[in-house]
Amino acid sequence: MSNILFLSMRYVKNLDVVSKVSLHLPEVANFLARIIMRKLVSALLGVFTICGVVLASTEKAHALTDEEKVALARSAAPDFISDNATVLDEAGEVLSNGSNGWTCNPGMPPKYENPMCNDSVWQELMAALNAKKPFSTDTLGFSYMLQGDVPIDNDDPYNTDQSTGSWVKEGPHIMIVAPKGSVDKISSSFESGDPYVMFRGTDYEHIMLQISR
Repeated sequence: MSNILFLSMRYVKNLDVVSKVSLHLPEVANFLARIIMRKLVSALLGVFTICGVVLASTEKAHALTDEEKVALARSAAPDFISDNATVLDEAGEVLSNGSNGWTCNPGMPPKYENPMCNDSVWQELMAALNAKKPFSTDTLGFSYMLQGDVPIDNDDPYNTDQSTGSWVKEGPHIMIVAPKGSVDKISSSFESGDPYVMFRGTDYEHIMLQISR
């Protein structure tokens, strides 16, 4: 019961996040409000319960079966999105065909700590980032990482030296990419828990919305 109350308090706090985002991106606020009011709380409770076993197993044995990869990939988003999403493995091979335009993957080996579910715009961003090619969009794009992420430099997507830069290891969060200029009035500081900008000034800049810390 205490865990359920704790998570409930976290999601009440998200309503405050929605109100802050609405000052800059009303479309984003409406999107988040629909998610929070629909199924995100119940989805997350189920996700963390079911996928705890999978995540615990990866600490000891990092070789996952295809079925485990599918389960881990789907845990990155609420089930009303991930259940009908296409699932790819870390090499881009299709493990499960979907029907709603979203794509999930289990993250990268050896630990598979960063599963994610992306809409089509975010898939384009990831392809451009991985290929170090330009990216731009005239619409919003969304990505879920409800299992959190590996440590990453908030300023430079290609920095691998943790002795330099502004490194952050996020817990569950949502990422939003928008047309250029949309993030100009949002801080890059990730310490307060407010929405913040990652990779500012690059083609891959986007808004980070922390769900819990």
